[in-house]
Amino acid sequence: MADPGTRAERVSRASAVDEGYGAVVISIRSELYLEDTLGVFFLREGGSIANDADVVRFERKQGFLSFGNDTLGFKVRAFQLRPGTYRLVAHGVSCAKVPAEDERCLVDFRGIGGTQEISRPSRGYHEIAPTFEVRAGSVTYAGDYILTARNQIEWAELPREEIERTRNRFARMPSAPEPVIPGEYRLRYGLNARSLEDDWNRRY
Repeated sequence: MADPGTRAERVSRASAVDEGYGAVVISIRSELYLEDTLGVFFLREGGSIANDADVVRFERKQGFLSFGNDTLGFKVRAFQLRPGTYRLVAHGVSCAKVPAEDERCLVDFRGIGGTQEISRPSRGYHEIAPTFEVRAGSVTYAGDYILTARNQIEWAELPREEIERTRNRFARMPSAPEPVIPGEYRLRYGLNARSLEDDWNRRY
């Protein structure tokens, strides 16, 4: 089964950004333990979530050798995207498609007692959601997007020291406008790394 959306293409420095593209610096984190890869989906303005080419997917997953939840730590990365305005439209784990507004992803789980349908962390968002703008030849500092225990992507500013590790590699590029973040998406509570056992049999 192919993953929905188009995976964002990572770049290491300004010189690696293709002509006509812009760079986006972003962090994806998760308070929840991720049994599978988390996709955070952004729709390019004027596109449709039914068209994978219009949806960019940023990912985060547990480390291969991790014994606990290591996805709450920062992982700031840079990617190249086509110019345009991108809006947060969904997040999902093990989703066959990009969730529509308020939609959840259900998967079949085979256990000792047979097969049962379970939900995975997922949600589709309404039109009033975080956006960031990409401009050709510029760099966008999109911020920190966190899947919280409330099964919602919430946003926070990246700490200065996290941005500085990337900024020097994109110093030759002018900065695009800051992201637009509605108040209800701004992180307001402390974060705690949850384990698989914390959410066993939870309905998302």
